[in-house]
Amino acid sequence: MKTRIITGLVLIAVILPCVVIGQIPFQVLLGIVAGAAVFEMLSICNRPKANIYLYPLVGIFIYYSLFFEGALLIPSEILIIYLIVLLACSMFDDGMNYLRLCYYFCAGVLVAMGLHMLYQLRLTYGFEYILILALATFGTDTGAYFTGMFFGKHKLNPRLSPKKTIEGSLGGMLLGTVLSVAYGAYIQVNIPISLLIAICFVLTITSQIGDLTFSSIKRTFEVKDYSQLLPGHGGVLDRFDSILFNAMVFGLLLHFVAMVVV
Repeated sequence: MKTRIITGLVLIAVILPCVVIGQIPFQVLLGIVAGAAVFEMLSICNRPKANIYLYPLVGIFIYYSLFFEGALLIPSEILIIYLIVLLACSMFDDGMNYLRLCYYFCAGVLVAMGLHMLYQLRLTYGFEYILILALATFGTDTGAYFTGMFFGKHKLNPRLSPKKTIEGSLGGMLLGTVLSVAYGAYIQVNIPISLLIAICFVLTITSQIGDLTFSSIKRTFEVKDYSQLLPGHGGVLDRFDSILFNAMVFGLLLHFVAMVVV
């Protein structure tokens, strides 16, 4: 627990200034996270291991999507090209069966979209929107942990996460919604209050879906953590799985809100 707390404090001390400042520090931060995510998503593959050429291949797709696409959403053409390249590789890679190919595509797109949306949210909407996202996501995680600890009785999904409970899930949704809506209302974010409540509530749900999604991947490859890059926390994807998933959802919701408001 001591190691986990120390690592958490170091992460906050490093990440928070980068997010607040934005620009180059935030780009460097996302670049490091992207590199770690590529390493982790491929290194957990076993029987057989992912071939070495996949690291630069997946890395190019993720870095291009992150820094060289200026639209809020990644164009479908980029996703199609990535899929075609993977399909072509599978013709010559004996270790890439159909299930493994689907994993490389889905995991790569999930990480790419999450990072891309985080970057675009900071670039387009500013630090305040990143904080709303963080409060909804980590508020849900914190609320679920403590509510589950004191009141949890009914398992949420024993197959993917034996410790999570329905009571904890509801407590997390409540805390995450309250924190993010309260902050959004305080700074008078440019979203109608009814839509803000709806968005924040949805984020508390998708936060847990994201967490379970990445847990499902770990169960598939029979690993406890994606890596040990962060002492006490596991890997980068273990720590930031929900925020990556939620960034993608938040970006989509803001895109739809902009269409409705206009």
